[in-house]
Amino acid sequence: MLSLSSAATAAPFRSTAVPRGALRGQPTKARKLSRYAAVELFQINTKETLMLRFQDDRGRPIKGWQKRFDKFMRCHVTGAVHRMDPRLAQLLYKTARYFEGRRMEVVSGYRHPRVARNPKSPHKQGLACDFRIVGIAHTVLRDYLRKAYEHVGVGYYPNSVFVHLDNRKSGPSAFWIDYSGPGQAAEYAENAREDLRTGRADRRRGSEATEGEDDVAGLPAAPEKSGAASAPRRAPVPVEVRAGSDPFGD
Repeated sequence: MLSLSSAATAAPFRSTAVPRGALRGQPTKARKLSRYAAVELFQINTKETLMLRFQDDRGRPIKGWQKRFDKFMRCHVTGAVHRMDPRLAQLLYKTARYFEGRRMEVVSGYRHPRVARNPKSPHKQGLACDFRIVGIAHTVLRDYLRKAYEHVGVGYYPNSVFVHLDNRKSGPSAFWIDYSGPGQAAEYAENAREDLRTGRADRRRGSEATEGEDDVAGLPAAPEKSGAASAPRRAPVPVEVRAGSDPFGD
């Protein structure tokens, strides 16, 4: 396993406060983390670990975070490295800390254009990550991401192994539900919010997908190489992706 350490000094971003324990199904007993504690990211395809934090124990910026983060989030199919969005790193760090420092398992970060099935995918621009958090239900993670952050895209995949998050920079937030499984054509909900309200989103959940599968499933992974590799505010109403439309998808 390749272990990397990381820190970030990206521009601050706004979030909407979500009280700990307010999301149904979330553990309510918090584990005390130090102010600058690192969080663990594990890439399930490359089996690498990245210890991510912004400052050292004395609050001083740690140099070289971007290079290490870019390498960790590289395309796991081609091995290509691409500059990742700095705000995405902060969003992931903040999310892991909210869930008490539980391990964040990354399914897909950057995707090379050769393997990205959606030509508009933010993964091709280093703006997106598909991930899960150990011990946290995908529904809980989904709800937190939707409530906590502005200018993001959140994709919920009831029949897959991850939740999608991407940085929209200054654009409106977006939310969608895709009922397809790994390797299948997108099957978007006609009305994502209504499907959540009625419970339809979870009633349409099928069998569990194989660990590590995503929308580039079936393509061989790149061979492994030896050696080192502000104050809360009301969030805007998110745009929804409806069936037959794929402007945001994964």
